[in-house]
Amino acid sequence: MCEINLRIPTEKDLYSPFDESCRTLSAEVSDYLSEQYGRNEINGEIVLRIRCGGELNADRVRGAFKESIRERELHNAAQRKLNRLKQLWLICIGVVFVAAAILLDGVIGSVFVELISIVGSFAVWEAANIWIVENPRVRLAKRTLNKLNATRIVLEQNVE
Repeated sequence: MCEINLRIPTEKDLYSPFDESCRTLSAEVSDYLSEQYGRNEINGEIVLRIRCGGELNADRVRGAFKESIRERELHNAAQRKLNRLKQLWLICIGVVFVAAAILLDGVIGSVFVELISIVGSFAVWEAANIWIVENPRVRLAKRTLNKLNATRIVLEQNVE
């Protein structure tokens, strides 16, 4: 079980000062939670214990937490889509340049053929890098967000 403790003086300290609806966690709270989630192995249940010196609206707190996760999920989905587009684009460029290098071999100088081949190889390499390095990171973030969605929030009110 992973337990994260958060102490706030009042409920309004949880929310962004720019959001009148109090549905957005403040940047400080989001950063703190991200840091805590990053430090702990997320195996099993996650408990977020919020201690507040005043009253807490449980529905609003839980709603803001869920909204924060939803925003991260949207960002993650956009990153997956961007990665796919970048991979496709880089593969296409790489294939075109490598094919051009093969077709132009002997027609133009060898230095230019090598430069074209290097550009094509680099594009293919970058596509492979996204596939090997970036996509697993995005999948891990998705699994982490799924676990965060199951976080149990425990509210302790009027704690000094």
